[in-house]
Amino acid sequence: MDEKCKNGSVVCIGTFDGVHRGHVAILKRVNEIASEDRLDLERVAYSFMLPPRFETSGSKRGLLIPEDIKVKILLRYVDRVERVRFADVSDITAERFVSDTIIGRLNARAIVVGDRFRFGRGRSGDIAKLREICEPKKIFVASVPSQVVDGSLVSSTRIRRLLAEGMIESATALLGHPPLLVGRVVHGDGLGRELGYPTANVAIGSRIIIPPDGIYLVHAFWNGDRSTGLLYIGTRPTLGDGEARCEVHLLSPPTCELYEHTVEVQLLRKLRDDRAFASLADLKQQMAQDVKQARAILATWNEVGEPMAA
Repeated sequence: MDEKCKNGSVVCIGTFDGVHRGHVAILKRVNEIASEDRLDLERVAYSFMLPPRFETSGSKRGLLIPEDIKVKILLRYVDRVERVRFADVSDITAERFVSDTIIGRLNARAIVVGDRFRFGRGRSGDIAKLREICEPKKIFVASVPSQVVDGSLVSSTRIRRLLAEGMIESATALLGHPPLLVGRVVHGDGLGRELGYPTANVAIGSRIIIPPDGIYLVHAFWNGDRSTGLLYIGTRPTLGDGEARCEVHLLSPPTCELYEHTVEVQLLRKLRDDRAFASLADLKQQMAQDVKQARAILATWNEVGEPMAA
């Protein structure tokens, strides 16, 4: 038995990619159960580091948030995050997974999962199987109904599809927070500064899904500071260099040098697609129009926003 769980625990199980509205409903149920008990139960998120299909298929981009950011968000709701590789448990039977790991090692007194939860070798276990295993051991099982927003089922898969289509506001509605891009600022070639619109090149992790090329209205956070801005995603077709870039122009100039700082960019709305311009002068004119449009939108924007990664 894990020493940290010697008094017992309430355990939720999942990948929690994005920590969307459905995940938050599960995490809140964990807290409800823990608060009902006077035995000082530990709240534990048993979290797979990658969705199962990402490990088995070798998929590259597709995660909604980096692993370290996911853990930070989960720790707002639970006492501990148990990070697990799916491959380490994928060949274990449903009975052994629950009895040896969740109950045996984590000393679970209650288990909280979504209503579509499957587990064990070949996904053989479901909610009925989980209760069959747990009831003789007096372990409470809570199944949290799937969340539905505007007629759409909330799921990480659905959110990934929306982001891949550039549907930022629809993805935000399902997530319950803006989509995130988080990365360290690296050196670029200074073209934005030459054009009068300096940008910070943000290096995004290789597994994080990036929306389609274009210009996006964003909130940016770094080192305790913040600004609204415009995010460019694309290969700069006007220059023909072909290198994929993720560059943010801050509407409020930073008070410190951003190089090597980690920046969290929250996507608010897509403004337009990327395209090639006949000249740098035409590109500069379009950038001025983008900034003007962004400021007009922000003048009616009521949400201030808070960093998710803080």
